[in-house]
Amino acid sequence: MHNHFYVFHSSSISLLPCSCARTESEFLKDIVKDVLRKLAPRYPNHRKELVGVEENYEKIESLLKIGSSKVRILGIWGMGGIGKTTLASALYDKLSPEFEGCCFLANVREESDKHGFKALRNKLFSELLENENLCFDASSFLVSHFVLSRLGRKKVFIVLDDVDTSEQLENLIEDFDFLGLGSRVIVTTRNKQIFSQVDKIYKVKELSIHHSLKLFCLSVFREKQPKHGYEDLSRSAISYCKGIPLALKVLGASLRSRSKQAWECELRKLQKFPNMEIHNVLKLSYDGLDYSQKEIFLDIACFLRGKQRDHVTSILEAFDFPAASGIEVLLDKALITISGGIQIEMHDLIQEMGWKIVHQEHIKDPGRRSRLWKHEEVHDVLKYNKGTEVVEGVILDLSKLTEDLYLSFDFLAKMTNVRFLKIHSWSKFTIFNVYLPNGLDSLSYKLRYLHWDGFCLESLPSRFCAEQLVELCMHCSKLKKLWDGVQNLVNLKTIDLWGSRDLVEIPDLSKAEKLESVSLCYCESLCQLQVHSKSLGVLNLYGCSSLREFLVTSEELTELNLAFTAICALPSSIWQKRKLRSLYLRGCHNLNKLSDEPRFCGSYKHSITTLASNVKRLPVNIENLSMMTMIWLDDCRKLVSLPELPLFLEKLSACNCTSLDTKITQQQVLQHMLQSRIPYLRKHYLKCYDEEYFFPGDHVIDECRFHTTQNSITIPYLQKPELCGFIYCIILSMGPLLECDVSCSVYQDGIRVGWLERLLEYENLISDHVVILYHDISEFDKISEVHDHFFSNITFIFENNEDRITEFGVFPVYASESGLKLVGSKEIFE
Repeated sequence: MHNHFYVFHSSSISLLPCSCARTESEFLKDIVKDVLRKLAPRYPNHRKELVGVEENYEKIESLLKIGSSKVRILGIWGMGGIGKTTLASALYDKLSPEFEGCCFLANVREESDKHGFKALRNKLFSELLENENLCFDASSFLVSHFVLSRLGRKKVFIVLDDVDTSEQLENLIEDFDFLGLGSRVIVTTRNKQIFSQVDKIYKVKELSIHHSLKLFCLSVFREKQPKHGYEDLSRSAISYCKGIPLALKVLGASLRSRSKQAWECELRKLQKFPNMEIHNVLKLSYDGLDYSQKEIFLDIACFLRGKQRDHVTSILEAFDFPAASGIEVLLDKALITISGGIQIEMHDLIQEMGWKIVHQEHIKDPGRRSRLWKHEEVHDVLKYNKGTEVVEGVILDLSKLTEDLYLSFDFLAKMTNVRFLKIHSWSKFTIFNVYLPNGLDSLSYKLRYLHWDGFCLESLPSRFCAEQLVELCMHCSKLKKLWDGVQNLVNLKTIDLWGSRDLVEIPDLSKAEKLESVSLCYCESLCQLQVHSKSLGVLNLYGCSSLREFLVTSEELTELNLAFTAICALPSSIWQKRKLRSLYLRGCHNLNKLSDEPRFCGSYKHSITTLASNVKRLPVNIENLSMMTMIWLDDCRKLVSLPELPLFLEKLSACNCTSLDTKITQQQVLQHMLQSRIPYLRKHYLKCYDEEYFFPGDHVIDECRFHTTQNSITIPYLQKPELCGFIYCIILSMGPLLECDVSCSVYQDGIRVGWLERLLEYENLISDHVVILYHDISEFDKISEVHDHFFSNITFIFENNEDRITEFGVFPVYASESGLKLVGSKEIFE
């Protein structure tokens, strides 16, 4: 969606000179109409499976009064599972293209508890302003006048989903008056009392019998009507669900592909609970799961909701559960959903159902339940040593502690079956911690997942057996080493010791046959490292400031991060890693050369390389890394030249590489674009969104006929046949680049036919720089409507929100029999 929205923000639109009769609002209307036209086919397809929503959102549309220029706030209110979020999502999908900025802030109640109001409001403002890096103070009145003025000029659409208290609403948007004219806000909640600021309240009602039957049949039969012979059974089922969409979906999924006898059995079972709440309807699907599926469901409900599917699958497999098939069953039974294509989610009511199932294992004694997640209960069980062999999983959020928690050395001794232990914090600046004044006697030998932030001891217990361990994560610990001797780490896949600043060694990992990732970021006491592994794919040593020597033997290595380490040289064996895709060396100030004789092997598909500031030359044969797409060389101030660039390179950042010759570098990049990138893009019908080359330079090379120090230039005549597009060379003045928008608007005989924008950010440019972009003719609007054989009076207007453009040049790119060429340039560029 963002690929369409960013083009018509008022802060980014470039206008014609004052002599032009058209106003900014007229341009905005044209662009909005064009975008809506392009998006029009998408929404009806998305709506097909939404039952009973049409009449609801038609009523809400009338309450929103989209045509009015006033700011309007609408509350959507109803019980859990009634379809408030579904309705708000449908409205958002349909109406958001009509607005200049939009944000759907989901799960406000849960996210505010997890991350606080500041994080939520940062996300809200960042999405509305389309900048992921915005960060505001926790107090709303400290939001800058500049930010508020930007929002005040934008017509925005906001959905705040599942707001639970007035405090949550006020902390997100204290005053709706700062929003631009015509803005709309929708707030969904179960709590009607929060609606003190809204203009209208819409109560979501239960589905009618007709819509209930239709939704139920789509869930169970994937058709709008009951199958022959199932009519009465279907009506009995929807009678029980009482028009609650979530209950209809869950019950339908549980009866899918079942026999009539099974239906009759389930419906007879329902008769035992005629007046039960939705919780009990949801539990019907749980009852139909087998043992492992139930265990998977409860683990997700108690520990893993909101995590990425791949990670959840990995953890569940560590518990010897059939994770992939189990997750599929839960999806089919509507007990979980996949959000954004990757994240496992579940409805609040379903999660509460799972919690209640665990709670009923022993109502009065939390220490005799399989899973502990409620903060007060976990705190009590750990502090007073009330755990038993029944406990299988524990999660404690350190950020919820109100004082330091001191535990006995044997607080885990009775919990012999714990397989999941997570003591963590959402905040990097946790005030309170868990302390073990008498040490730690042991950990469960069944432990598969261990995550303990701020671990206060210098090593894990000597009696700890790590044979079953799959994932080990101990951020900001006091560890000096993990353990003594050699452990059989046959199941270990992940080690993450981020911020363990006292760590001086890691154990022998040669027996960790499944090891995939080791992260030792900011382990500042680590001086040398040897990782002997056949399976390791990712090694992250970012910020290991004392590390001078390292060795990694894995041939499966795909990513190596040595940024801000003290290494002096790279072993030549690194270049023999055929699967290595990403190498980061930024801030390696002791590194003067890559290797004596670098030999690149393999394709290095999608490779990203960041080099150290002292490197003077890149390896000559870097061009052999044909699949490398990006290279960062920022602050390599001794770098004097670039070798021939890899074929698929689409982004080059060489900020502050002041030893580069700007003329030679510009010529080299132009050659690369003409000979490699543009032919490849055109051959494969690809867009040029990512083409960007950024390096020092204070002038456009003389070979460019069309260049100026003004903000616009007009080319009086260009032939249309064989015109491929334009290369732009833009000179930016020295200084910090903070949200620097660079845009080019192209007009033909007074009609805007093209527009291109880039956001450039860099802490500080110590000299003028040139950015080179490509604008393909296929991305121009209305280009076919102008003259058949030539273009006349083509005007290019370059703008920058920080007024940093000192010069720019335009190279028209034409196709010829010998290849691409630049019009008006010397033959060197053909």
